[in-house]
Amino acid sequence: MSVKNKINNINLWLKKNTSINEKILFVTKFESGQSNPTFLLKSEDKSYVLRSKPLGNLLRGAHRIDREYKVMSALSNSKIPIPKMYGYCCDINIIGSEFYVMEFLNGAHEFDPDLPNYSTEQRDKIYKHKTKILAELVKLDLKKIGLENFGKPYGYLERQISLWIKQYRDSETKHIKSMEYLIDTIPKYIPTEIDNLKPCLLHGDFRLDNMILEKNKSTPRIIGLLDWELSTLSPPFIDLSYWVLMLKFEKAWPIGGLSKLNNQKFYSGIPTEEKILESYLNLTSFNKPKYWKYLLAFNCFRFAGILQGIAKRVIDGNNSGENAYEVGEQAEPVADLGSRILKEYL
Repeated sequence: MSVKNKINNINLWLKKNTSINEKILFVTKFESGQSNPTFLLKSEDKSYVLRSKPLGNLLRGAHRIDREYKVMSALSNSKIPIPKMYGYCCDINIIGSEFYVMEFLNGAHEFDPDLPNYSTEQRDKIYKHKTKILAELVKLDLKKIGLENFGKPYGYLERQISLWIKQYRDSETKHIKSMEYLIDTIPKYIPTEIDNLKPCLLHGDFRLDNMILEKNKSTPRIIGLLDWELSTLSPPFIDLSYWVLMLKFEKAWPIGGLSKLNNQKFYSGIPTEEKILESYLNLTSFNKPKYWKYLLAFNCFRFAGILQGIAKRVIDGNNSGENAYEVGEQAEPVADLGSRILKEYL
């Protein structure tokens, strides 16, 4: 299907199914993002965002943009910063795949968690806002916003471990010794006491590059939390333990990290793992879990599975981001890190 025909189809669909009255004139693909292709729709005066499933053969259960649309719509009146959602299209005849359209947030999209172009005070405020958002996810009344059945309330770790072992095997391209260790060991030490905590909404990929920041640096804050494809219900601490892994990731990795192992400059205003955890505990009134390091190792295992999926899509030719090969290659070092953390826990 030609670009012209796709634009015509999009305009017809928007007019019939959404409140958007402007005629889309141009469509441009965002180069960032490794999973679902995302496009900027421009009319004469306004901009919107279209997010679609990739074309080609996909891993079963992956690229659930319908769940993404559902959860973001449900959060529209909450304290979680979300762009306005306009409509979801399940008719693949419009552009070749399912898609949804949402508000374009004219903010800053940062990829380096160092935030090198921000001051100490600005970095401090942004990191505090991130922690506050995670605390707000815990406080959500899931029944009130219609997400009480968005996932199974208990047994999250068991299901995720089973899922990501399968996803990893389906996308495996080479033997990774540390990943084999995680696959063999991590299911044996699942902390059963984690299900004593009330389930909360999980974002699933809580990283800086999935956020839009206020463009005006005098008011540093997150104005949009995006990419909810992996969202579900989970115990607290899952998103948090995933997020603080950036403090352990190498600075040189294309996925971004803050590790000082390579004597990289560590910018002031960025809290330590202990400070982030302390702030989260204060905001939620939780106690620090004894299995904290296990969750760090679990999230390394899970993230390595995500990265391996990106590596497989490169081989299959349906990757989205331009640096997909470099990102996919990080599956092994992330698994190595998880293996080290799990051994420390045990």
